[in-house]
Amino acid sequence: MKKMLLALFVTGSMLSTASAWAGKSDQVIMTEAAQNMVTVAEAKQLPDETAVMLSGIIVRKTHKDHYELKDSSGKIGMEVDADLWRPMGLKAGDKVKVIGEVDTHTGQPTTIDVVRIGRMETQSDKWIWYNQP
Repeated sequence: MKKMLLALFVTGSMLSTASAWAGKSDQVIMTEAAQNMVTVAEAKQLPDETAVMLSGIIVRKTHKDHYELKDSSGKIGMEVDADLWRPMGLKAGDKVKVIGEVDTHTGQPTTIDVVRIGRMETQSDKWIWYNQP
């Protein structure tokens, strides 16, 4: 009986922590971020995994899927998966709006893990979104 209770306890503990490891879905992040438009300076002060929406100008590509975003309050790094940046040909000078999560790092600057990105099309002044939900 004790072994069975121990097995149930261990299994329950593993299942409850597995959901914590999985993180939020992209849809949850997009819903939360829609109500949390922030500046770069504000994003740098938020806790890890806070869903945010930011807008600014791409300064440069820093490495593979990493870019630097600038607004009037400062600069922040962001990770944009290839399936998002490749279709739009993301480059320095693009005006973008991003939805993602704050990603804090011990001993390193805070970044944004992007789940959705839009670029302002200069001809139409409309946002073109990639990764439509």
